[in-house]
Amino acid sequence: MKLPTSNLARVCNACPTYKLPVFLMLFATFLSGSCQSTSEPGYTLISSRPVADVWLAPEEPAYVRLAVEDLIGDVQKITGKKLQVVENIDHCQNCLIIGSLDNARAKATLETLVGQQDARTLNGRWEAYRVKNQGQQLVIAGSSPRGTMFGIYHFIEKYLGVDPTCYWSGLEPKQQSRLAWDGISITQDEPTFRFRGGFINDEDLLTEWKNGGGQRNIDYRYYGQVVHPEVIQRVFETLLRLRLNLVIPASFVDIRNPAEERLIQEAAKRGLFVSMHHVEPMGVSAFGYQNYWKEKGENPLFSFYSEPEKLKEVWRAYAEKWAKYPNVIWQIGLRGIADRPMWMADPGVPQSDAERGRIISEAMQAQYEIIKEVTHDNNPRMTTTLWAEGAGLNQGGHLQFPEGTIVVFADNSPGWKWQQDFYETERESSRKYGIYYHHQLWGSGPHLVQAVPPQKTYEMFSEAVAHQASDYAIMNISNVREFVLGLTASADMLYDMDTFQPDDFLQSWFQNRFGEAAEEVRTVYQRFFDSYQLHEKTGTPLLLDGQTRSYGLKVLDRLKMQLTEPAQYRKMLAKEQKSEQTVEQSWGSRYLSDMHPASGMDPDEVLPHLSAQIQHLESVGERIESVEKQLAGDTLQFFRTNLIAQHQMLLGLNRWLEAVILARFAMDEGNKQAAGAHLHRAKQYLQAVEEAKTMASQGDWQHWYRGDRKMNIGEMQERTDTVLQILSE
Repeated sequence: MKLPTSNLARVCNACPTYKLPVFLMLFATFLSGSCQSTSEPGYTLISSRPVADVWLAPEEPAYVRLAVEDLIGDVQKITGKKLQVVENIDHCQNCLIIGSLDNARAKATLETLVGQQDARTLNGRWEAYRVKNQGQQLVIAGSSPRGTMFGIYHFIEKYLGVDPTCYWSGLEPKQQSRLAWDGISITQDEPTFRFRGGFINDEDLLTEWKNGGGQRNIDYRYYGQVVHPEVIQRVFETLLRLRLNLVIPASFVDIRNPAEERLIQEAAKRGLFVSMHHVEPMGVSAFGYQNYWKEKGENPLFSFYSEPEKLKEVWRAYAEKWAKYPNVIWQIGLRGIADRPMWMADPGVPQSDAERGRIISEAMQAQYEIIKEVTHDNNPRMTTTLWAEGAGLNQGGHLQFPEGTIVVFADNSPGWKWQQDFYETERESSRKYGIYYHHQLWGSGPHLVQAVPPQKTYEMFSEAVAHQASDYAIMNISNVREFVLGLTASADMLYDMDTFQPDDFLQSWFQNRFGEAAEEVRTVYQRFFDSYQLHEKTGTPLLLDGQTRSYGLKVLDRLKMQLTEPAQYRKMLAKEQKSEQTVEQSWGSRYLSDMHPASGMDPDEVLPHLSAQIQHLESVGERIESVEKQLAGDTLQFFRTNLIAQHQMLLGLNRWLEAVILARFAMDEGNKQAAGAHLHRAKQYLQAVEEAKTMASQGDWQHWYRGDRKMNIGEMQERTDTVLQILSE
């Protein structure tokens, strides 16, 4: 194989090695340093001259080629000129050379270009890469194909100025006629977290935004479509641009449905590791299990305790389909229907934690044996996620994990603190550990409105590293668009915790997006995050969007009962005084109490926190008005979508809850007129939320909130109306 000969005459006319074959000449130059280059030290990719050529090493995987296509597309978007891909390296002009050191057909070339020292550093490393220019040659070399791919995307972000989340932010790179740099250098060693990814969960907006993705055979009211292929491709591209290597592509994926299997196909094509929701171990959710047996004319209980052979049959059938794809990280475990404990699907399950832990442990062992059987691999990649009751049972020492299982600890706040088993579980030297982290968590939120600031995420991830839980990290990112700031920061942390500094990241992030207004915009964002009120004992948020919704609807339900069923209402109050709870409430309060810290608080306790949060948000609104005037174009639209609209939504929801609580107080005093006035205001505040959704649904984003079935602002309006109508009768 020969290296490009363009510009070589300028290397050193007197150099005796010049008449050697090109490869040896450059090799000698690198080692001896005896010939000094007279060429410019910088690199020009695009100028008035013919554009640079790209040489991609032969036999690189398809996902590296797709990354090269993204590079070519970004350059064309910026300059209007298209880089040319050449097969013959001898014909490469201003050559951009891309390849992986573990690619035998490119190894010698790449080792020469990056230098022997860098090559030794990269060889055998996990997803490491080097990007550097040697005069008018630029090399992007990875330790492996994924390292090469991430080197491409790192170069695109750092030197072309392309926002990795550009599809969701709408921020286009600056138009330029020339792309040249004094010098190019990126050195990236192995990432801090080996597996790093996003979990597309509670994706009601993504599924309904664009029709045509196919139907899901699922008895679940929140969504019935599969995410459109074009949209899911953009999701995967975004994860890769952020240098994440893992995805759980949807909630309740049923690989037996071709439209859903396409999600896995697309992820595999892009080189992502693919895994499963913790409620669907082995790729089998309760919905998939029921569909499988329905086709056979049966309806067995979804229970490993009562129907173990039925579950094993379905696990095996699904595992055989999943095993056809490369880079699967298997999820093992045992959960019930709709992300609840498995014993809620079978009342016959024993009641003790020890017995329940034994059942789950036996299920995981059975799953492990099936995985080995279908993959013919005695060391498959596997995780088990200790979410909710899993964390409690693990903390009690009731779970046994198969050999090689990565144990994944979870937060439950979301994003504010790890569950206690994270701290109390003694680490085994032979086992790997990881984390499950929520930027979004339906039930409590955040969902439509971001809440976790990068500083808090950094605190959490730092604890994960300190507590030996950095082999695996999966982040719940829901519909993606709402969480681009947190997602970008988190991706940078997961790749390199050693050098990440929250203040430096934020300064750069805001500067690159808001220019001269960066500091003022950053201040507004920080004040927005600071407005969230925290529970004084748990230290977790009280009034996220989902928490506000659930608390307000509970108050409305009480008002309705108070008006229509006074005797039943009095019985309910008496029951509460005895602290009696339903089974589901007992499960939630035991394992997920931090999700809803306000749920046990009376309205008169919640109201001061609510008033303080509203006051803070109103203060943020005043700053927003002055900052908004300084922005224009894409930057202004992004600011409106990512902050102004979300601020207006949260403020509207908080004001709605305040009005609903005041209506409750008025009814307790027997003042129906005042209660009605408060509920009229509550409706107006929800209308402000709808107006904010309209603000964030402009242009290509029309219909973005068509799938709003989780927060479901329409249902909140209807239930407020219902109580208001009863009051007026």
